Amino acid sequence: MLDLAFDLCYLQYAKLVAEHRSFRRAADVLDLSQSTISRRVQSLKLRLGISLLERSRADARLTHSGAEVIRQATFGAEHLRHAVNDLRSVQRGYVGELRLGIVGSIAAGFLSTLFCSYRSRFPNIDVTVEETCSRSNAAAILNGRLDAAFIVGVPELPGCRTPGLWNERILLALPSQHAQAAQENVFLKDLRDETFIVRPSGPGPEIQDFLIRQMSDQAFRPRIVTQNVSRENLLNMVAGGFGVTLTSDSALGGMYSGVSFVPVGDPVEIVVFSMIWSKYNKNPALRKLLGLCIDLAGKHHSSREIAVVRHLHGDASENGV
Repeated sequence: MLDLAFDLCYLQYAKLVAEHRSFRRAADVLDLSQSTISRRVQSLKLRLGISLLERSRADARLTHSGAEVIRQATFGAEHLRHAVNDLRSVQRGYVGELRLGIVGSIAAGFLSTLFCSYRSRFPNIDVTVEETCSRSNAAAILNGRLDAAFIVGVPELPGCRTPGLWNERILLALPSQHAQAAQENVFLKDLRDETFIVRPSGPGPEIQDFLIRQMSDQAFRPRIVTQNVSRENLLNMVAGGFGVTLTSDSALGGMYSGVSFVPVGDPVEIVVFSMIWSKYNKNPALRKLLGLCIDLAGKHHSSREIAVVRHLHGDASENGV
Protein backbone atom coordinates (compact mmCIF):
# COMPACT_ATOMS: atom_id res chain seq x y z
CA MET A 1 0.00 0.00 0.00
CA LEU A 2 1.27 3.49 -0.89
CA ASP A 3 2.02 5.90 1.93
CA LEU A 4 1.03 9.33 0.64
CA ALA A 5 3.25 11.35 2.99
CA PHE A 6 6.40 9.31 2.33
CA ASP A 7 5.77 8.94 -1.39
CA LEU A 8 5.29 12.68 -1.91
CA CYS A 9 8.46 13.32 0.08
CA TYR A 10 10.46 10.76 -1.93
CA LEU A 11 9.04 12.12 -5.19
CA GLN A 12 10.36 15.51 -4.15
CA TYR A 13 13.80 13.91 -3.73
CA ALA A 14 13.60 12.44 -7.24
CA LYS A 15 12.48 15.80 -8.63
CA LEU A 16 15.46 17.57 -7.03
CA VAL A 17 17.85 14.95 -8.42
CA ALA A 18 16.44 15.55 -11.89
CA GLU A 19 16.58 19.34 -11.53
CA HIS A 20 20.23 19.24 -10.43
CA ARG A 21 21.02 16.21 -12.61
CA SER A 22 22.99 14.86 -9.70
CA PHE A 23 22.32 12.79 -6.58
CA ARG A 24 25.21 14.53 -4.84
CA ARG A 25 23.95 18.07 -5.50
CA ALA A 26 20.40 17.07 -4.48
CA ALA A 27 21.80 15.62 -1.27
CA ASP A 28 23.67 18.89 -0.56
CA VAL A 29 20.43 20.90 -1.04
CA LEU A 30 18.53 18.58 1.33
CA ASP A 31 21.44 18.32 3.77
CA LEU A 32 21.30 14.53 3.56
CA SER A 33 23.86 11.95 2.52
CA GLN A 34 23.99 10.91 -1.11
CA SER A 35 23.41 7.29 -0.09
CA THR A 36 20.21 8.27 1.76
CA ILE A 37 18.84 10.02 -1.33
CA SER A 38 19.79 7.06 -3.49
CA ARG A 39 18.10 4.54 -1.15
CA ARG A 40 14.90 6.56 -0.95
CA VAL A 41 14.61 7.02 -4.69
CA GLN A 42 15.27 3.30 -5.12
CA SER A 43 12.62 2.54 -2.48
CA LEU A 44 10.13 4.70 -4.38
CA LYS A 45 10.98 2.87 -7.61
CA LEU A 46 10.21 -0.47 -5.96
CA ARG A 47 6.97 0.81 -4.41
CA LEU A 48 5.70 2.32 -7.66
CA GLY A 49 7.08 -0.34 -10.00
CA ILE A 50 8.39 2.42 -12.24
CA SER A 51 11.94 3.52 -13.01
CA LEU A 52 11.95 7.25 -12.33
CA LEU A 53 15.58 8.12 -13.09
CA GLU A 54 18.27 6.94 -15.46
CA ARG A 55 21.84 7.43 -14.32
CA SER A 56 25.01 7.82 -16.28
CA ARG A 57 28.58 8.77 -15.41
CA ALA A 58 27.77 12.39 -16.27
CA ASP A 59 24.36 12.96 -14.71
CA ALA A 60 20.93 11.65 -13.71
CA ARG A 61 17.75 12.36 -15.69
CA LEU A 62 14.07 11.55 -15.40
CA THR A 63 12.79 8.74 -17.55
CA HIS A 64 9.73 9.43 -19.68
CA SER A 65 7.56 7.62 -17.12
CA GLY A 66 9.32 9.41 -14.27
CA ALA A 67 8.66 12.83 -15.83
CA GLU A 68 4.95 12.01 -16.11
CA VAL A 69 4.78 10.75 -12.54
CA ILE A 70 6.49 13.90 -11.25
CA ARG A 71 4.18 16.11 -13.31
CA GLN A 72 1.06 14.39 -12.01
CA ALA A 73 2.35 14.29 -8.43
CA THR A 74 3.21 18.01 -8.50
CA PHE A 75 -0.26 18.78 -9.80
CA GLY A 76 -1.85 16.59 -7.11
CA ALA A 77 0.33 18.00 -4.33
CA GLU A 78 -0.69 21.54 -5.30
CA HIS A 79 -4.36 20.58 -5.14
CA LEU A 80 -3.76 18.94 -1.77
CA ARG A 81 -2.04 22.08 -0.50
CA HIS A 82 -5.00 24.21 -1.60
CA ALA A 83 -7.43 21.75 -0.02
CA VAL A 84 -5.57 21.86 3.30
CA ASN A 85 -5.44 25.68 3.24
CA ASP A 86 -9.16 25.83 2.43
CA LEU A 87 -9.92 23.44 5.29
CA ARG A 88 -7.92 25.59 7.69
CA SER A 89 -9.84 28.67 6.54
CA VAL A 90 -13.13 26.85 7.11
CA GLN A 91 -12.05 25.77 10.58
CA ARG A 92 -11.12 29.37 11.43
CA GLY A 93 -14.51 30.59 10.22
CA TYR A 94 -13.23 32.66 7.28
CA VAL A 95 -14.62 30.38 4.57
CA GLY A 96 -17.80 28.34 4.70
CA GLU A 97 -21.56 28.65 4.76
CA LEU A 98 -23.99 30.28 7.16
CA ARG A 99 -27.75 29.72 6.94
CA LEU A 100 -29.88 32.35 8.66
CA GLY A 101 -33.57 32.94 9.24
CA ILE A 102 -35.16 36.33 9.85
CA VAL A 103 -38.58 37.68 10.72
CA GLY A 104 -38.23 41.46 10.55
CA SER A 105 -36.76 43.91 8.10
CA ILE A 106 -33.03 44.37 7.55
CA ALA A 107 -33.47 47.88 6.14
CA ALA A 108 -32.18 49.51 9.34
CA GLY A 109 -31.36 48.87 12.98
CA PHE A 110 -29.49 46.11 14.83
CA LEU A 111 -29.92 43.41 12.19
CA SER A 112 -28.90 45.70 9.32
CA THR A 113 -25.73 46.73 11.15
CA LEU A 114 -24.94 43.13 12.07
CA PHE A 115 -25.39 41.79 8.54
CA CYS A 116 -23.34 44.58 6.95
CA SER A 117 -20.50 44.11 9.46
CA TYR A 118 -20.48 40.34 8.97
CA ARG A 119 -20.38 40.63 5.18
CA SER A 120 -17.60 43.20 5.36
CA ARG A 121 -15.41 41.13 7.69
CA PHE A 122 -16.08 37.68 6.25
CA PRO A 123 -16.71 38.12 2.50
CA ASN A 124 -15.79 34.49 1.71
CA ILE A 125 -18.58 33.02 3.83
CA ASP A 126 -21.65 32.21 1.76
CA VAL A 127 -24.62 33.60 3.68
CA THR A 128 -28.13 32.49 2.77
CA VAL A 129 -31.13 34.18 4.36
CA GLU A 130 -34.75 33.15 4.40
CA GLU A 131 -37.67 35.09 5.82
CA THR A 132 -40.53 33.30 7.50
CA CYS A 133 -42.44 33.39 10.78
CA SER A 134 -40.78 32.85 14.16
CA ARG A 135 -42.27 29.37 14.65
CA SER A 136 -40.93 28.14 11.31
CA ASN A 137 -37.51 29.63 12.05
CA ALA A 138 -37.40 27.92 15.45
CA ALA A 139 -38.34 24.58 13.87
CA ALA A 140 -35.56 25.01 11.30
CA ILE A 141 -33.04 25.53 14.11
CA LEU A 142 -34.22 22.39 15.90
CA ASN A 143 -33.96 20.23 12.78
CA GLY A 144 -30.59 21.70 11.78
CA ARG A 145 -31.71 23.35 8.53
CA LEU A 146 -30.65 26.80 9.80
CA ASP A 147 -27.59 27.77 11.82
CA ALA A 148 -29.25 30.74 13.53
CA ALA A 149 -32.42 32.81 13.32
CA PHE A 150 -33.56 36.22 14.48
CA ILE A 151 -37.10 36.01 15.77
CA VAL A 152 -39.79 37.84 17.74
CA GLY A 153 -39.87 37.12 21.46
CA VAL A 154 -37.54 35.10 23.69
CA PRO A 155 -38.82 31.51 23.62
CA GLU A 156 -37.21 28.67 25.56
CA LEU A 157 -36.36 25.73 23.31
CA PRO A 158 -34.53 22.51 24.28
CA GLY A 159 -30.82 22.59 23.50
CA CYS A 160 -30.93 26.17 22.24
CA ARG A 161 -29.68 29.60 23.24
CA THR A 162 -32.21 32.40 22.78
CA PRO A 163 -30.99 35.71 24.24
CA GLY A 164 -33.05 38.84 23.59
CA LEU A 165 -30.80 41.19 21.64
CA TRP A 166 -32.69 44.36 20.85
CA ASN A 167 -36.04 46.12 21.15
CA GLU A 168 -38.08 47.97 18.55
CA ARG A 169 -41.18 50.11 18.80
CA ILE A 170 -44.38 48.81 17.27
CA LEU A 171 -45.52 51.25 14.59
CA LEU A 172 -48.77 51.64 12.70
CA ALA A 173 -48.28 52.08 8.97
CA LEU A 174 -51.17 54.04 7.48
CA PRO A 175 -51.82 56.24 4.44
CA SER A 176 -50.26 59.70 4.77
CA GLN A 177 -53.70 61.26 4.21
CA HIS A 178 -55.23 59.30 7.09
CA ALA A 179 -56.75 61.36 9.90
CA GLN A 180 -54.37 59.84 12.47
CA ALA A 181 -51.20 60.10 10.37
CA ALA A 182 -50.15 63.32 12.12
CA GLN A 183 -50.70 61.97 15.66
CA GLU A 184 -47.78 61.39 18.04
CA ASN A 185 -49.29 58.05 19.08
CA VAL A 186 -52.23 55.91 18.11
CA PHE A 187 -54.17 53.37 20.19
CA LEU A 188 -55.45 50.06 18.95
CA LYS A 189 -58.84 50.69 20.56
CA ASP A 190 -59.29 53.62 18.16
CA LEU A 191 -58.62 51.41 15.11
CA ARG A 192 -61.58 49.07 15.38
CA ASP A 193 -63.00 50.30 12.07
CA GLU A 194 -59.77 49.73 10.17
CA THR A 195 -58.87 46.82 7.90
CA PHE A 196 -55.47 45.37 8.82
CA ILE A 197 -53.49 43.81 6.00
CA VAL A 198 -50.72 41.31 6.77
CA ARG A 199 -48.42 38.96 4.89
CA PRO A 200 -48.59 35.17 5.31
CA SER A 201 -44.82 35.04 5.86
CA GLY A 202 -42.25 37.03 7.83
CA PRO A 203 -43.81 38.80 10.82
CA GLY A 204 -47.33 38.46 9.38
CA PRO A 205 -48.48 35.61 11.68
CA GLU A 206 -47.04 37.42 14.75
CA ILE A 207 -48.82 40.63 13.78
CA GLN A 208 -52.10 38.79 13.33
CA ASP A 209 -51.74 37.05 16.72
CA PHE A 210 -50.89 40.37 18.39
CA LEU A 211 -53.92 42.13 16.90
CA ILE A 212 -56.28 39.34 17.94
CA ARG A 213 -54.88 39.30 21.50
CA GLN A 214 -55.00 43.06 21.91
CA MET A 215 -58.24 43.92 20.12
CA SER A 216 -60.60 40.97 20.39
CA ASP A 217 -63.36 40.73 22.94
CA GLN A 218 -66.71 38.95 23.18
CA ALA A 219 -68.34 41.36 20.77
CA PHE A 220 -65.49 42.28 18.46
CA ARG A 221 -62.78 40.73 16.34
CA PRO A 222 -60.43 42.88 14.17
CA ARG A 223 -60.78 42.62 10.42
CA ILE A 224 -57.53 41.11 9.12
CA VAL A 225 -56.88 40.36 5.45
CA THR A 226 -53.88 38.35 4.29
CA GLN A 227 -52.11 39.66 1.20
CA ASN A 228 -49.56 37.34 -0.40
CA VAL A 229 -47.15 40.10 -1.44
CA SER A 230 -43.69 41.34 -0.50
CA ARG A 231 -43.14 43.73 2.42
CA GLU A 232 -42.62 46.57 -0.06
CA ASN A 233 -45.86 45.89 -1.90
CA LEU A 234 -47.78 45.50 1.37
CA LEU A 235 -46.77 49.05 2.27
CA ASN A 236 -47.60 50.18 -1.26
CA MET A 237 -51.08 48.75 -0.65
CA VAL A 238 -51.25 50.75 2.58
CA ALA A 239 -50.43 53.88 0.56
CA GLY A 240 -53.16 52.91 -1.90
CA GLY A 241 -55.80 52.73 0.83
CA PHE A 242 -56.26 48.96 1.03
CA GLY A 243 -55.77 49.00 4.80
CA VAL A 244 -53.26 49.62 7.56
CA THR A 245 -50.63 47.35 9.05
CA LEU A 246 -48.22 47.05 11.95
CA THR A 247 -44.46 47.11 11.63
CA SER A 248 -41.44 48.14 13.72
CA ASP A 249 -38.51 50.56 13.72
CA SER A 250 -36.33 48.52 11.37
CA ALA A 251 -38.81 49.15 8.53
CA LEU A 252 -38.04 52.88 8.69
CA GLY A 253 -34.87 52.30 6.68
CA GLY A 254 -36.95 51.96 3.51
CA MET A 255 -38.51 54.69 1.38
CA TYR A 256 -42.28 54.27 1.19
CA SER A 257 -44.08 57.08 -0.57
CA GLY A 258 -47.54 57.86 0.74
CA VAL A 259 -47.09 55.96 4.02
CA SER A 260 -46.77 57.40 7.53
CA PHE A 261 -45.53 55.51 10.59
CA VAL A 262 -46.98 56.32 14.01
CA PRO A 263 -45.99 54.66 17.32
CA VAL A 264 -48.67 52.45 18.88
CA GLY A 265 -49.62 53.11 22.52
CA ASP A 266 -48.48 55.47 25.24
CA PRO A 267 -46.09 54.26 26.51
CA VAL A 268 -45.19 52.87 23.14
CA GLU A 269 -45.65 49.13 22.63
CA ILE A 270 -42.28 47.35 22.37
CA VAL A 271 -41.34 44.09 20.65
CA VAL A 272 -38.25 42.12 21.68
CA PHE A 273 -36.14 40.39 19.03
CA SER A 274 -33.85 37.51 19.90
CA MET A 275 -31.29 35.29 18.23
CA ILE A 276 -31.73 31.53 18.44
CA TRP A 277 -29.17 28.81 17.72
CA SER A 278 -28.45 25.27 18.86
CA LYS A 279 -25.77 25.06 21.53
CA TYR A 280 -24.55 21.92 19.75
CA ASN A 281 -23.90 23.77 16.48
CA LYS A 282 -20.11 23.91 15.92
CA ASN A 283 -20.15 25.80 12.61
CA PRO A 284 -17.12 28.15 12.77
CA ALA A 285 -18.97 30.71 10.65
CA LEU A 286 -21.67 30.84 13.35
CA ARG A 287 -19.02 31.50 15.99
CA LYS A 288 -17.90 34.55 14.02
CA LEU A 289 -21.49 35.80 13.97
CA LEU A 290 -21.75 35.36 17.73
CA GLY A 291 -18.57 37.36 18.13
CA LEU A 292 -20.07 40.26 16.18
CA CYS A 293 -23.26 40.05 18.25
CA ILE A 294 -21.11 40.42 21.36
CA ASP A 295 -19.48 43.55 19.93
CA LEU A 296 -22.76 45.09 18.80
CA ALA A 297 -24.72 44.30 21.98
CA GLY A 298 -21.77 45.56 24.04
CA LYS A 299 -22.18 49.06 22.58
CA HIS A 300 -25.43 49.44 24.55
CA HIS A 301 -25.53 50.22 28.22
CA SER A 302 -28.77 48.88 29.70
CA SER A 303 -28.54 46.10 32.29
CA ARG A 304 -30.54 43.79 30.00
CA GLU A 305 -28.10 44.31 27.13
CA ILE A 306 -25.08 43.85 29.40
CA ALA A 307 -26.59 40.53 30.53
CA VAL A 308 -27.03 39.56 26.87
CA VAL A 309 -23.36 40.29 26.20
CA ARG A 310 -22.31 38.06 29.09
CA HIS A 311 -24.69 35.31 27.95
CA LEU A 312 -23.33 35.44 24.41
CA HIS A 313 -19.73 35.61 25.58
CA GLY A 314 -20.18 32.48 27.68
CA ASP A 315 -21.65 30.55 24.77
CA ALA A 316 -19.04 31.84 22.34
CA SER A 317 -16.24 30.84 24.71
CA GLU A 318 -17.63 27.30 24.91
CA ASN A 319 -17.48 27.19 21.12
CA GLY A 320 -13.99 28.63 20.80
CA VAL A 321 -14.70 32.25 19.85
